[in-house]
Amino acid sequence: MYIGIDLGTTACKTIAYDASGAVLAEYESEYELITRDGGVYQDASEWWKQVSLGVRSVVAECGDNNVDGISASTQGISIVPTNERGTPLFLSVNWLDTRAKEECASLVERFGAEYIHRVTGKLAQPSYSLPMIMRFAREYPEVLSHAAHICLPLDFLNLRLTGRHITDYTIAGGTMAFDISRLEYDGELLDFAGVPAAKLPEVGCMGDLVGTVLPEVAAELGITGEMKVFLGGQDQKLAALGAGIEDGAMTVSIGTATAVTKLLDSLPTDGSLSLFRFDRERFSAEGVVATSGSALNWTRRTFFGGASYPEIDRLAEEAGTGAGVTFTPDFTTGAKIEGLTLGTTPGNVVYALYEGVSRAIAARVSEMGGAKLLKVFGGGSRSDIWDRLLADAAGIPVAVCDTPQTACLGAAILASGGKIKPCGVRKTFAPR
Repeated sequence: MYIGIDLGTTACKTIAYDASGAVLAEYESEYELITRDGGVYQDASEWWKQVSLGVRSVVAECGDNNVDGISASTQGISIVPTNERGTPLFLSVNWLDTRAKEECASLVERFGAEYIHRVTGKLAQPSYSLPMIMRFAREYPEVLSHAAHICLPLDFLNLRLTGRHITDYTIAGGTMAFDISRLEYDGELLDFAGVPAAKLPEVGCMGDLVGTVLPEVAAELGITGEMKVFLGGQDQKLAALGAGIEDGAMTVSIGTATAVTKLLDSLPTDGSLSLFRFDRERFSAEGVVATSGSALNWTRRTFFGGASYPEIDRLAEEAGTGAGVTFTPDFTTGAKIEGLTLGTTPGNVVYALYEGVSRAIAARVSEMGGAKLLKVFGGGSRSDIWDRLLADAAGIPVAVCDTPQTACLGAAILASGGKIKPCGVRKTFAPR
């Protein structure tokens, strides 16, 4: 039995699989974001509590407490200072917190945006870990000085499970301090930021063996024997792994936001792409549409009184066209609905929304060099009309994954040493 964990931003999913990839048991629980003083936080102790609860639950449901391997997909970027054992010394600063603008600007002023991108693959943003750590150090210097570790979500779990503070390339890549070519932290960036490298996690490749679970933790989880812990990765990358990302096939995760991922054999010269080290041989590029599912949810609440998603789809199918309506769905800069007439129907508006998001996704695909196939998953992929419009907008076939839990599956693939395979395809839409 193998366990895949997906520690997301507001929920933790835990799924037990057999060696064929069949789901044996699953458990999901939610936790809250904490907003105060203009910041966004979480209680990292709650991360561990929900992981522990999830593992105990699936093990109990299976009636088998002998787990061969476990791995985790986690949110990235968020930081939490801990003691040597991994006990949090403060709330975790969440990746949605963008207050470190001054610190990010100081890094750009000192090194230049080109250097930061060339070394780390990142377009400098205040939500990345390094600026956040700098701001935290300015605000709470005593907490950070007493911390043994500055943890990111993945290495926080590994530390609690095995006593080893280690993360992978994809999570380290979100620090804006990790050299994705040399596979080590950039000393100049850390020195300027005043961040001791010894407090950051060591870095390995997803799938590496972290170690065996600590005996006292095994007892807490209801596990017998020496459960092996394998290095996981950032949630979008593991979701891409579970979806079967490969050369020529890009993955598209349509959720609250949409993430488009493409594998690369070498680093491109385009300085506008967000780049990660995927594994020892390959890199990955990531494009984002900030508001996709959230734009649909806003439309559903605002215009349709919270109607079900199948009902929204039915209205769009019946309309069959946007009838001249255009919906630009980026709510971070100001969404726009244009072309409304007295003859516009509710279905026209929904259809226009699906078209607008699909065009935005297609633009990201084009910017990243295109593909022969898009593998789509996430809540939005359940909408056949949306999948069809995406195929039309991108001019590329769209293959819809047969499971929404591709991040858990990606973690289980790593936990099984590759015995478990990526998901299958529910339906394929060809561009018209």
